[in-house]
Amino acid sequence: MTHWIHRAFPHHEETNVVFFRGLSLDTLVRGLLDQQRMPLAYAGGADWGLVMHDMSSWECGEYDLADYGRLCQDGGELGVFVTEPCWAKAHGPSFQYYRDGRLITGFSFETPYFRAGEEPDLLLPVLTAARPAGPAADHDREDDEERTVRAVSGFFSFPELEMP
Repeated sequence: MTHWIHRAFPHHEETNVVFFRGLSLDTLVRGLLDQQRMPLAYAGGADWGLVMHDMSSWECGEYDLADYGRLCQDGGELGVFVTEPCWAKAHGPSFQYYRDGRLITGFSFETPYFRAGEEPDLLLPVLTAARPAGPAADHDREDDEERTVRAVSGFFSFPELEMP
């Protein structure tokens, strides 16, 4: 089975997976549509909900990230996995965590040691333990991206995402 970080949504190469809480599904979907990002699937959960959407704009083919900060104002939280940031160029995934409209932490799976946000080291302990970052980093394993997803998902208690 291919892990969802490699093909989050069938027949869509560039899909973002967004875990959300503290805001309604309707608010998130309307915000994505306002930014011309097509929601593809959603699921509710006890704590975190989930929305998958096309990374690029449907009208202009814009490949910049959606303005997630604008989508989660006033108590909202978003955990965003960009699964295939440039499928044709084979760039690795990335992750960003937003709270109250601000980027708290974010990193590219290709360079987890270069982190951004107000608390760039928030995930450093779990990334070090999973070994995609830190002094004992192990980048030669085939499951590097899956280990990173499991570490981040475990830290935030994201629900398990089962894909066929």
